[in-house]
Amino acid sequence: MARLVAVCRDGEEEFPFERRQIPLYIDDTLTMVMEFPDNVLNLDGHQNNGAQLKQFIQRHGMLKQQDLSIAMVVTSREVLSALSQLVPCVGCRRSVERLFSQLVESGNPALEPLTVGPKGVLSVTRSCMTDAKKLYTLFYVHGSKLNDMIDAIPKSKKNKRCQLHSLDTHKPKPLGGCWMDVWELMSQECRDEVVLIDSSCLLETLETYLRKHRFCTDCKNKVLRAYNILIGELDCSKEKGYCAALYEGLRCCPHERHIHVCCETDFIAHLLGRAEPEFAGGRRERHAKTIDIAQEEVLTCLGIHLYERLHRIWQKLRAEEQTWQMLFYLGVDALRKSFEMTVEKVQGISRLEQLCEEFSEEERVRELKQEKKRQKRKNRRKNKCVCDIPTPLQTADEKEVSQEKETDFIENSSCKACGSTEDGNTCVEVIVTNENTSCTCPSSGNLLGSPKIKKGK
Repeated sequence: MARLVAVCRDGEEEFPFERRQIPLYIDDTLTMVMEFPDNVLNLDGHQNNGAQLKQFIQRHGMLKQQDLSIAMVVTSREVLSALSQLVPCVGCRRSVERLFSQLVESGNPALEPLTVGPKGVLSVTRSCMTDAKKLYTLFYVHGSKLNDMIDAIPKSKKNKRCQLHSLDTHKPKPLGGCWMDVWELMSQECRDEVVLIDSSCLLETLETYLRKHRFCTDCKNKVLRAYNILIGELDCSKEKGYCAALYEGLRCCPHERHIHVCCETDFIAHLLGRAEPEFAGGRRERHAKTIDIAQEEVLTCLGIHLYERLHRIWQKLRAEEQTWQMLFYLGVDALRKSFEMTVEKVQGISRLEQLCEEFSEEERVRELKQEKKRQKRKNRRKNKCVCDIPTPLQTADEKEVSQEKETDFIENSSCKACGSTEDGNTCVEVIVTNENTSCTCPSSGNLLGSPKIKKGK
């Protein structure tokens, strides 16, 4: 997780931000420096897939230096277009747009190894661009976390806002470990600044507390006197019942109108423990009849103010960390797509074209099969029609030749005994011994209908 390493005392314009450092605005009086550790984006200590890395090195080597430089540049429009498509929370989108605009104006190396130019273009450092292994780790190890990170953000079902940008997040909740979490992430300089309490801010908290619990006029005056003792406007020695031990660990600066709180963790925990019942809920009438009880009420208000400040810092830190991660991963994803498109252009064929060719080849094979089926059906219909076609009409010459053949057939098939053209099977040749022989063929020609043949005498 990001850490708070410094305080912008002279304004963020004058602060010398180093790599992966961005300003974290807390309120009108406090701006801290937020830093992401180097191990978050370690480009050298990852176990990469050997085959994929080898293929990426080959593709990286295909590009000339000029082509690689062009490929490693994307515009703000491409990044923000992906932002609007992938991130549903309107608070996250506005935060990313704000951070990107800040980096364009300042030019701080907040996203290293990514760089943001003055014209709103996103690129990578020269050392990362020329090192294929680092570029592969950036694109396919860190860049693959974009969708997982966005999906892991809890969102409201009603308005799609994430928890960090919902209205409920800004309300102080019962004390837990969150203040300790953010306390551990602060440098000593940041801790000293957090426990430096402005007197007027503490007074606002105190007045809200008095109204909430309906203090009577006398008790309210007692509490205000205890507050004036704390800030050094009243002499504590003149107050009867004043307990100096209660204000131990607190030191006021009357001229600068602020209070220094002891920065030890145990003291902070004890002070916040006084405020814990306030965040558990409930309103009840309270009284402060003596000055020492009034002092305790002031300490309660000091704990409330300190907890609200730590809670605000914790909420700002988490939200800005999420914003930084979104912008970084969106930039990496846009650069990866630009690199892949440039490689495909150099190869002369894009993945889309390859896919279209595969579809076209499948379509050609399908059409060829259908054509073969149509040809088979056509051939079957043709063969069936040939069998049903009648004999064509004969020409005159063919008719004469046919008649000659028919005449020859009749002559060859006439009866040898009588010369009749009847079928030879219907004639019976009878041989007789008389000298006066004659043809026995019946004159009617109905041989098959005669029961027997008469012989001549």
